[in-house]
Order: sequence, then C-alpha cells, then structure tokens
Amino acid sequence: MPIISFVEEEGPGQGRGHYEHGQGKGLGHLKHADDAMSDGVYTVRIDGIDVDNPTTTSVTSATTVLADGGLLNTEVRQGEISIDSIGGQEALHLVTDVDNGRLRLNVGLDQDQQVTLGDLGTLRFDYYVAESTRTDVIPVLRLVVDADGDLTTTSDRGELVFEWAYQGESPAPTDSWQTADLSGDDWTAWQRSLGVNRDQIANMTTLSDWSDADGYTPAGGLHFDADSVVLGWSLALGSGNGATDAYVNNLALGGVTYEFG
Repeated sequence: MPIISFVEEEGPGQGRGHYEHGQGKGLGHLKHADDAMSDGVYTVRIDGIDVDNPTTTSVTSATTVLADGGLLNTEVRQGEISIDSIGGQEALHLVTDVDNGRLRLNVGLDQDQQVTLGDLGTLRFDYYVAESTRTDVIPVLRLVVDADGDLTTTSDRGELVFEWAYQGESPAPTDSWQTADLSGDDWTAWQRSLGVNRDQIANMTTLSDWSDADGYTPAGGLHFDADSVVLGWSLALGSGNGATDAYVNNLALGGVTYEFG
C-alpha cells in the first residue's frame, strides 16, 4: 500500500472526506483542503507507512509529497515503521529489533507551514510505550531549524533534539497513552549542528530559552532564537535503546496536527 495523506475537511460531519472520496483529487475536494489550510490551522492524516528492514544497513525511502505540500520519507535500520492499532486507536508504530536499531520518520515543511521558533506555540505528541528494555525511552522529536531565518543560506542549519531522558521524569509510563507537551512543559533540548551532537548537560536548555529574543548558543554551535525558522521535524527511535516497541499519534506543531492511520 503506498503512503497516502489528506487534509481533514472542516465543519460538521467532516474529517475523513479526502481519504474516502478519492484522495482529494477532485477539484471540489482540493478546494475544501485549501479552505481548511487557509488559516494555517488544520489536520493532515497519513496512512500506508510500512517499512521493515532487519539488516544492519540503513534504508532511506523515496520521498512522498503530503497533501499539504510537506515532504515525507523514512530511514530504517534493524526495525520497522508502520501504521498499527494500540489502546483503541491507530498510530505510527516504531519497533527497533536490537540495541543498534535506528528509525526516523522525516517531514520537511512546505514554506507555508514553516514557522519561527518564536511563533511556534504548540509542540506536543501522544505516545504509547508497549514494552522496552529501558524505561527512560520514548520516541524522540527533532526540529530542523535554520538559525538566522534566511533560507537562501544553508550552512547554518541544525536540529533541536528533545529526549525524555533529559526531562528529569524517569521512568517513562508504559502500556497507556500519554501526552508529551514539549512547549507547555518547556522541555529541555540539545542541538545537533555542524556535524556534532552538542548533548552535554552544559549545552542543553529549555525550549523557551532557545526560542526567546535572546536565544541560546551552545559551545561551538549555532545561535537559535525567536527568528530562527523551523524547516521540518523528525520522529526518531534508537540507536542504543534496546529492542523498543512504541507508538506516536497526534503530533501538533504550530497550527498543524499530524494524525496517523
């Protein structure tokens, strides 16, 4: 099954219209999708993801264009990314087979969805850890960020990485749906930039520090502040986490919510 997506129609009785009426290819459905996206607040539903790679060589999928113009691909090594059901809902299912397993689902934002860190507002996702060899692990969210907000230059791009282990709340809950509210709870993040993981405790700070007017610069890294632009995001699992079985749904970034299934 190929990867498919649709923007949920707004209004009473809507929601799955674009999926059940021809993938939004009809002009009427395209207009409904455009209307739903016009204010920047909408939901895009994604289905058909199913990539299993038990080998030690990472496999990167071809890029899929989402209904809102975003670009999605996956990276899988010794694990699987799929859509499955748990706890009464469909969701993105992430499974690493061994300690060295590594998974990523990457989405590059269309220019209309790009937002500055200062204007980001909402950043959260729901997660379900079915079982894990470590209880301090949930899926990791990464934001791809252009430091100076000038998209004509590319040498100043890095990532903000949000890991459960650095939030001071271990162990992670298991066998039930939970919400990670990264903006509301002001999660701590570290920066990957210029080919280096700047994940020493001294280089970490909260999202509010990264995104305020003064911003923050880790030692040897890039300066991120309120004007830095979010270009995309990744959901990741591994490596080094053992054989882990987890689910993610309802990822909200700014005004856009991503639902799986």
